[in-house]
Amino acid sequence: MDFELTTEQKDIKEAANAFAKGEFTRELALKHEEEHSFPRELWKKACELGFLGLHFPDEFGGQGLGVFENVLVVEEFCRRDSGLGTAIALADFASEIVMRHGTKEQKEKYLPAVAGGKMISAGAFTEPNHGSDITRMDTRAEKKGGQWLLNGTKTFITNGGIADFFIVLCQMDQEVKPAYRG
Repeated sequence: MDFELTTEQKDIKEAANAFAKGEFTRELALKHEEEHSFPRELWKKACELGFLGLHFPDEFGGQGLGVFENVLVVEEFCRRDSGLGTAIALADFASEIVMRHGTKEQKEKYLPAVAGGKMISAGAFTEPNHGSDITRMDTRAEKKGGQWLLNGTKTFITNGGIADFFIVLCQMDQEVKPAYRG
């Protein structure tokens, strides 16, 4: 078994490293750290260069590469500055759910926009009483009059203050019991 990076993977790694070295300045990192702000312009540049959503299928704005290639980019970004690298890498956090489980219409609407630097996704998973135990969601979703009514509380919403769309984990069937308690 060969554990060496392919030529394409080495190229991706080098490009991500060069981008981070050229764009992730100490001043920029300190500014966003002190202001608790998102580096939107840096994120847009990273998207324009194809660093986000590169594991999305071509038809949805990605490059059809694997998660490993995505990890190579995140690793190089975080090698330069973990705060900036993580902020940029998590901008497509919840869109992974859309990619794997969304309808064709949802994929067409959200994935190209995320990969293209036009939308940021948020994931509302954590609840005050159960943390991130997805088998014990208190938040409920009920369809009423053709629309979904959500009722519950979420905390620690990744990208909550900057997102254009949210993935909210909810319990739809009130009778379902958790498969296990651990």
